[in-house]
Amino acid sequence: MDLMPLIPFLGESLPESLVLYYMVLALIGKKESPLFVITLSLLTSLFSFVVRSIPMVFGIHSILQVILMVIFLNLFLKLPWRAALTIMVLVSAILGLAEGISVPFLAWIFSFKLEQIISDPLLRILFPLPHLLLLAALTLIFIKRQWRLPLIIRLIEANNGAKGEKRQLLSQTGLFLLCLVQALMLALLKISFNIYTSGLYYSFTLDTLVQISSAVLMVSTVATIFVAGYLQRVTEREARLATELRHVRERHNLNLRLQVERHDIYNHLSAIYGYLKSSHYAQAESYVENLYQTVRYIEILLKIDPPELAAILSVKQEEAKTKGVEFHWQVKMEGNSLPLSPEDLTHLVGNLMDNALEAAKANCSPRVDLTLICNKFGLQVNVANNGAPIPRDIRHSIFAAGYTTKDTNHHSGLGLFIIKQIIDRHGGRLELKEPENYPGVEFKIYIPWSSYMD
Repeated sequence: MDLMPLIPFLGESLPESLVLYYMVLALIGKKESPLFVITLSLLTSLFSFVVRSIPMVFGIHSILQVILMVIFLNLFLKLPWRAALTIMVLVSAILGLAEGISVPFLAWIFSFKLEQIISDPLLRILFPLPHLLLLAALTLIFIKRQWRLPLIIRLIEANNGAKGEKRQLLSQTGLFLLCLVQALMLALLKISFNIYTSGLYYSFTLDTLVQISSAVLMVSTVATIFVAGYLQRVTEREARLATELRHVRERHNLNLRLQVERHDIYNHLSAIYGYLKSSHYAQAESYVENLYQTVRYIEILLKIDPPELAAILSVKQEEAKTKGVEFHWQVKMEGNSLPLSPEDLTHLVGNLMDNALEAAKANCSPRVDLTLICNKFGLQVNVANNGAPIPRDIRHSIFAAGYTTKDTNHHSGLGLFIIKQIIDRHGGRLELKEPENYPGVEFKIYIPWSSYMD
């Protein structure tokens, strides 16, 4: 409860409310008449005066004031509720942090004790002025330069977006609010310590300070956990999108290669005709044999369904050739359906192949073998390489997000994590063993039909 007289209270509260409302207007790019803003600020200050005169737990009056301002933003400025709440929490956090830093600092400079400032109405008006003037100057800069917060603008225009955009916007807003909540908690903790050390509020005991500090720590911890989880999901999504983009490029390369072969068929015929015309039958036979192998290889790839798998096999074949890796693959498909989506299949095969080609380079005669069999029982994918075996003590760690034994500047450590997620999502199994024909590493994956068909 704050028993400060009305006039001195308005001298402290009214400038604060004015700065808050003008900060809101600056961030959303709206203009209102000074009389309108002063009226809102006066109503807010009067409400705050009434609430502060009522005995209640410390901090509740500030929360009620924020709620009232959110209602005002919605009613009078026509802001959507999410936008009003987000921007009000933002400006409150900025004001709280500024006050929590500025007032104690000025008290230290001018050799005042906090209890003197809080108990003296004139000092309570004068000491907040520096940080309020600073915030007012920053607000003026925002208005002059027409700076806006993209998230706030998107929240205001959210009704015009598609459902996917709204979900993404809601997720971004939640993350932003979590970060602001942490800032508010720090401001609340700082102000609570200042009030406790002043000793002017007899109801604000050490027990109250401990309770507030515990609540602040708990809220900050929960917010940090949610922020960390969101950032991890963002990292996983970025890795998945990067893989999908790579697979799209690989499919494009296969189609381009086919177009090149079709375009060059006349040149091939001309070369064969030239060999035959000049009686170079051996060269003609060799040329035809090479051309047949190339065409046959492309024909086999074109028969593979889904075509995404053909594209990735083609690219990995070229990549293995470039790296000097002996690559053998075998695909046996019964029917045209799979127990998982083509996207998940390319994620699975692509990440397995990337790891296998990288691991095989350590051998002087690198080799990678891929076997993919799909039948009535499900899908089986075996990828083996003759690289260094994986130590048993880290076999469970390699599937964790971000874990890698390679150069972290070039490897994200998300490939095997994505593989494990796909397997778990489809109720599959993964076995890590040594290949039968040579020392190295083999990943054996089995995915049943039931999970995807449901």
